[in-house]
Amino acid sequence: MMNCPGPYKNKYSRSLILLLLLWTTICPEPAKAQFILSGDIDGRLSNMNLHRTISDSLNSKTLNFAGFAELDFKYLRKKWNLYGSLFVTFNKGTTLSSIEAPALVNAGFYEAWFRYYFSKYFSIQAGRIEIQFDDQRFFAARDFNGLVTSHNAVIAHYLDPDTSYMADLGFAANKFDPGVGIFSTNRLVNNYRYMSFLHAYKRLLDDQLSLTFMNIFTADDNGYDKTLLYGRNTLGGSGWLSLDDWDFNMAGYYQFGHVNDGRLLSAWYAAMYVSYRATSWLNLMPAFEHMSGDNYSDTTENKWMVHGFSMLYGNMTRSFGAGSILTNTYRLNLHPGLNNLYFVATIDITHNFCIEAAYHWFSLVHPYIREFNPDSLRIQVVKVPKSLLQQVELTFTYSPVHTLALTLDYQLLFPGAAMKNYNGWNINPNIPVSAAYIEIEWTPVFYPRKRKPREIQLWRPGHEPPQ
Repeated sequence: MMNCPGPYKNKYSRSLILLLLLWTTICPEPAKAQFILSGDIDGRLSNMNLHRTISDSLNSKTLNFAGFAELDFKYLRKKWNLYGSLFVTFNKGTTLSSIEAPALVNAGFYEAWFRYYFSKYFSIQAGRIEIQFDDQRFFAARDFNGLVTSHNAVIAHYLDPDTSYMADLGFAANKFDPGVGIFSTNRLVNNYRYMSFLHAYKRLLDDQLSLTFMNIFTADDNGYDKTLLYGRNTLGGSGWLSLDDWDFNMAGYYQFGHVNDGRLLSAWYAAMYVSYRATSWLNLMPAFEHMSGDNYSDTTENKWMVHGFSMLYGNMTRSFGAGSILTNTYRLNLHPGLNNLYFVATIDITHNFCIEAAYHWFSLVHPYIREFNPDSLRIQVVKVPKSLLQQVELTFTYSPVHTLALTLDYQLLFPGAAMKNYNGWNINPNIPVSAAYIEIEWTPVFYPRKRKPREIQLWRPGHEPPQ
């Protein structure tokens, strides 16, 4: 969850809004303006049969309620847009991302930005921005994960006239003043001081082939010496080919530079997906993902080189299992690597009701992990079998109207021997772990409201409605 905004955050948000209001009075436009007020009210009740081995006030808690309420306002003009998003979150219980205090409430600006259109195809956006792309490996939208958030950024957007090519070039800062934390969002979430990125997308062959390119550079300190920054670069791309009922996707990324303890970084990630539309109501998708990692038994190389690939700010639950117990470890560069072989079947019962069944098999690249010893309260490196975890998941999604979505999810996790005491959790390799959640999301548009035609409004019982 995001931290409650301090006085510096509030001062920044108020100053931004006042500046934009002043701009509207100085530079009025004759074009018609449009004001949109919408919301997002989301609640999730989840339960997981899992406990931590370390002592804490929530050691016996497995039931968690997370609530999110958001009020979004948009002011659209011909040459510029203004957007703000106020949020309130409520969390009671414990999540797998972190241990939270009971009844924790956060509030503040999730997004607050200004966008100016220099032309129909080029614009600049500045403020607190949620960065989203179709490929959510490294940037992800807000979710109950709690490990994603908005970025303080300036982004240049370009969209080709025929919309077959687009590119975003951006720069973000998570802490301008490391001592005070001005403009900071959440240091544990956006683990960087400065970030720049380039994302490009191109469609070819009558939209049958799509290519993406991504380069992300981050600089961060080690938490002690605030004047020394370490740079890390993530470079790569993906390609998607669509042929009738078949879709093929391949992706590859390389990560290099330094981790923030000074060691060199050399890591890579690869993925492949094949999607087949068997019938109008059934879609099948086998997939495989690989993340390089460190061989902890090679202590000599570990002293100067790291091979663990980090997913940065991406939401790991998107493809790395909805159980989320792997989230924290694989958002860092210090891990033994991971293979994810999985299969997803999607059944469209009706246009607004679908069922998704998924199976994941996670295995380690190197059979060594850092294991927490609850007796000594220390981390020790142990050799384990490569098979880490198997997961079966069933998800029901129903949308009675376009503004309301109901989700019911049930999971069974089958831990391998390597999962014993994994990341401080009390996991017995011989006992499956069950998890489930029910979620309700409502996304209303408060203004402008849709009005019925006048003749429909005047219709009364006993009178035929107009044809």
